[in-house]
Amino acid sequence: MIQLRRIARFIALPFAAFLALSSAVLFAPPARVAGSSMPFNVGTVLKSVIFLFYPTNTGLEVGTGFLVQIPSKTQGEAPSIAIVTARHIVDPAWAGCNRANPSTIFARINTKDFKPGITKEDDAVDVVELNVGTAADKHWYAHPNDRVDVAVIPVSEQHVLQFERNDVRFLPVADFATAAETANYKVGIGDEIVTAGLVPALLATERNYPAFKFGRISNIPQEPINMMCEKDDKPLPRDVWLLAGNFVGGNSGSPVYLLPPQPSAEHRVMLIGVIAGAIPDVDLGQMVPSEFVFDVLKAHYPNANLYRGHAPGTIMK
Repeated sequence: MIQLRRIARFIALPFAAFLALSSAVLFAPPARVAGSSMPFNVGTVLKSVIFLFYPTNTGLEVGTGFLVQIPSKTQGEAPSIAIVTARHIVDPAWAGCNRANPSTIFARINTKDFKPGITKEDDAVDVVELNVGTAADKHWYAHPNDRVDVAVIPVSEQHVLQFERNDVRFLPVADFATAAETANYKVGIGDEIVTAGLVPALLATERNYPAFKFGRISNIPQEPINMMCEKDDKPLPRDVWLLAGNFVGGNSGSPVYLLPPQPSAEHRVMLIGVIAGAIPDVDLGQMVPSEFVFDVLKAHYPNANLYRGHAPGTIMK
């Protein structure tokens, strides 16, 4: 397990070392900032984001996921926990990638009570081993629309306990946007968004540091947009929105939140999608609307209380 904790760090050491050296030359050390003026609970978002990885023949495949809590309709019954991510992370064959599908992926999460300079390196993070199965026996859920780049991975009771022993939070389903809210708020081009996810250049750090990125909705196409796994792979159609922002590999699977100009009871901060990829060299990202994720939850958690809206524990302050 210690080796797994380290593998995601040292695969990025040469690149990260270069970045650190560049920063030392060009910039003064940043001040440590506690808290945030953002209109949502930044800590909840930070602690719900997890880093996903698995080894391949050529190195390490990495991505982002986030933990979601799905309450039950049955009083006293424990909620279910799931990881939401991009489908191409767990099913690269579906995405036309030139690599085999993993049967196991790993989630790197921060441990509790970390003290810089005191906590041992191997105690800074924990790794959760997730069996995602084979093509004939998948242990995750996809959308019936084959153009949707979303995967929902159920978390076993054993792994829920492991997550709970560490420094994580679970996003409530209530934070998901509804189709009615999206229409009533007239969500569209120019609206501000924020996302948090993995940046591969930071993998060499002892802890996870999800990077917040701010952007805007660039367009909502009325037709599928072609996406490629790698530069020379075959483009495949995907149902996505376009986001204006600087997105990179590793951001896939990150949650995307709408930031209203004036958040209020009538216009809340809410989860509107999942990052599915980036369009190289043009500062555009692709987002799967959260309604597709909700479709998957509704289909596979029939006894779930899937209320969406203002509720205790949601991220809006």
